[in-house]
Amino acid sequence: MLDNFQVAVIGAGPAGSTAAEAAAARGASVVLIERKSEIGTPVQCGGFLPEARELASLMPHARLPETLQDIPERCILHRTRLQRVFSPYGKAKEFPVAGRVVDRRAFDRWLATRAARAGATVLPATRAGIDEGALQLHGRFSGSLKPQVIIGADGPNSVVSKTMGNKGSEWGVCLEYEMVEVDIDPDAAEMYFSARYAPGGYAWIIPLGKNTANVGIGVRPSYLKDQKLPDLLEGFIREHFASAKLGRGQVLAVMRGLVPAGGSPPAIQKENMLLAGDAAGHVMATSGGGIPLAIVAGRIAGEVAAGHIKYNEALRDYSSRIREEFGRELTRSVQIRKMVDMAMKSDRLMDTLLAALSADQMKSIMRAQIPAALGLVRELSDDQHR
Repeated sequence: MLDNFQVAVIGAGPAGSTAAEAAAARGASVVLIERKSEIGTPVQCGGFLPEARELASLMPHARLPETLQDIPERCILHRTRLQRVFSPYGKAKEFPVAGRVVDRRAFDRWLATRAARAGATVLPATRAGIDEGALQLHGRFSGSLKPQVIIGADGPNSVVSKTMGNKGSEWGVCLEYEMVEVDIDPDAAEMYFSARYAPGGYAWIIPLGKNTANVGIGVRPSYLKDQKLPDLLEGFIREHFASAKLGRGQVLAVMRGLVPAGGSPPAIQKENMLLAGDAAGHVMATSGGGIPLAIVAGRIAGEVAAGHIKYNEALRDYSSRIREEFGRELTRSVQIRKMVDMAMKSDRLMDTLLAALSADQMKSIMRAQIPAALGLVRELSDDQHR
């Protein structure tokens, strides 16, 4: 059975399942390999996803798959209409952002189901290694196969990326609680900047309803001293000014994960291998949001793989298509993040930087779209360095 697959996709997250569906729908024989016993579990993401009209603005050159536009209501836990950003000293600015908070268990399972219905074979609880171009499978399914195309959608510690020769990049480490009995604004997804409680990143409150929320922090290890991630999150909940909203809440679940923070590695295509999603650094460095980019990248990877199988189209087209659809926004988000790195080391500098931006400018910078906004951040950041 394993000898019959033309395309092997490693990882059944949003990127992998989308790639498997796209390739299978175009007539390729596809296997989707997932190391987890249960797709979508454990959850490693806050689950915030802008509405389709917001995504059209975020990625104006991308062709958005149906799965980003028409998500079943059973996969949506809550909807928000605002994004609110807090400076270290409590000054808030907000701007309209229509958002969906998805149930990642249900959402990822739905995407994998679509891949199966398109004709892909799904192998859960199965690990994949690469040895001299062949995939070696271990777990519920064992054996070897040598597909014509391998799509690595296997997350931050991607086996496929390492096989391609990419070195380790910078990552953010995240810890999140699902909390109940919190006194939050159910209409707003909130971001909190603080060198003390979220060094090199930010804390967040993502509403799941009237008094339920995902509360978390994402930091970069290079900014940590002797702090431990659980201590930082507990401090944010119990000591930060956000404790007025969170201090009486109870924790129902604990989630951990890694998030790329440095953009794409040098190679996202090499020989017969492609990378998509977290494995390819497809995450907006200004916000840590990766679901939309992962799904668009997965669609492109699946289309390119099938085109190569069916019509001998070049796999190197993958990199250029990624650049065309969202490469500019991804690159600019990394540039902006690097510019504000110095300010992130000081609450005073970050407070000054955020105070200098209007709400509309902040929204543009968060989406890494407008060159004028990029120039403004550079100017403000340079002023702080002098």
